[in-house]
Amino acid sequence: MSFFDSTPLGRVLSRVSSDLSIVDLDVPFAFMFSLSASLNAYSNLVVLAVVTWQVLFVSIPMIVLAIRLQGYYLASAKELMRINGTTKSALANHLGESISGAIKIRAFEEEDRFFANNLDLVDKNASPYFYNFAATEWLILCLEIMSIVVLSFSAFVMALLPRGTFRPGFVGMALSYGLTLNTSFVSCIQNQCNLANKIISVERVSQYMDIQSEAAEVVEENRPLPD
Repeated sequence: MSFFDSTPLGRVLSRVSSDLSIVDLDVPFAFMFSLSASLNAYSNLVVLAVVTWQVLFVSIPMIVLAIRLQGYYLASAKELMRINGTTKSALANHLGESISGAIKIRAFEEEDRFFANNLDLVDKNASPYFYNFAATEWLILCLEIMSIVVLSFSAFVMALLPRGTFRPGFVGMALSYGLTLNTSFVSCIQNQCNLANKIISVERVSQYMDIQSEAAEVVEENRPLPD
């Protein structure tokens, strides 16, 4: 019984409800969306580079910078997701205690105190989600600026190419792919970061897979002496 004595009920409820739901439903879809968006973004970049290979001088540093930005973002986003899981456990624990002790709460007229405590826990749980959303928007803004730089450089190089270097249809196709590069590249990084954030639930569930089992009901070596 040591596990249940030392572990709040809300923490267990958070693992078996929210985290398991994310592992079963959100992680597979996030993986598929991340793979699809990555293939789309890199295929657009390849088509753009085939027409104007000079764009590689900008796209390669952009990819390196995007990877560094992604790592910088994930370092904060993962911790925010862990904090969100912790505050969610406290909220679920308070809700469970309020429901189980509703009669005593009304008897001692402590409804206002429990209600204020619940609002405080809701605010603490919403704060990490808000900060994570703000960090995601910052990352998207940086990626959009970099994508615009690549597209503008490609269009500038195409305008300076000698006439007849490439067929007009080929250049038009490259610009068309370049226009979608912004959306596809942002979607690629965003889905990858979303998948990394969802993996936190897998980490939280895996923590309960290695818990030491409780002792058997009857331990042969420690049987009580017969009367």
